[in-house]
Amino acid sequence: MARNGYRGHMKGNSSAESEDLAVHLYPGAVTIQGVLRRKTLLKEGKKPTVASWTKYWAALCGTQLFYYAAKSLKATERKHFKSTPAKNVSVVGWMVMMADDPEHPDLFLLTDSERGNSYKFQAGNRMNAMLWFKHLSAACQSNRQQVPANLMTFE
Repeated sequence: MARNGYRGHMKGNSSAESEDLAVHLYPGAVTIQGVLRRKTLLKEGKKPTVASWTKYWAALCGTQLFYYAAKSLKATERKHFKSTPAKNVSVVGWMVMMADDPEHPDLFLLTDSERGNSYKFQAGNRMNAMLWFKHLSAACQSNRQQVPANLMTFE
């Protein structure tokens, strides 16, 4: 009886299914994931001719940010997005900051100044934006301490 109940739990519970999905889709542990809308501000130092908002399921795994394209315009849950990433990037050395826009408190910016790429993200609400900001900040700064001591100055 208990064994049957357990199997039923696994099938019926959507969070168990999404945890299952995460195990198969992402290499390593997922720090944070969810729906984000992204707008390109700069691509290789140039403003794009057309900059529109694109909805993704985004997942941060360590220092890798994965983007999964939506299957439909009304995508709101993980199952509404493709199972293979459209792209993934390492955010080490990038900079993240809250947009500080009173009209849109759910915005944050992610910039790769080395390659001249900058993106604006919409997280749905202020709390989500703050969570993404916190986790992305940590990911952007990780591996920084691996710079050899002789290349660092303390002046």
